[in-house]
Amino acid sequence: MLDQQQDAGYAPADGRSHTAAYRRPMAGGGYVDVEMDVEMLTGRGTGDATVHVRGRVILERRADRARRAGHQPPVVAEMVSDDTDDLMADLFRLASDNAALARSLMKWESARMRAG
Repeated sequence: MLDQQQDAGYAPADGRSHTAAYRRPMAGGGYVDVEMDVEMLTGRGTGDATVHVRGRVILERRADRARRAGHQPPVVAEMVSDDTDDLMADLFRLASDNAALARSLMKWESARMRAG
């Protein structure tokens, strides 16, 4: 089960930093990251554990590191799944496709303009 959301929020609820599972530089500067968080959830009263995986694609457009200070890069996609491999495959496919990234960034910018 995949649930894709646009700009669902970059900062994790617990304040942890994330390590990129995949990173590549962009041609004009900046980079694309794929980050994943895995949570083990236990069922109430059953003791059964399930895996909850959340991944996101982050697009940093700023080539100059100094311009990145105080700036959170756009989260152009966020997905949730119970299968780490499927989730990583979907996120990697988006992160490696410049046209798909451009479309996702346009959606992110459009949503941002409507919100504010």
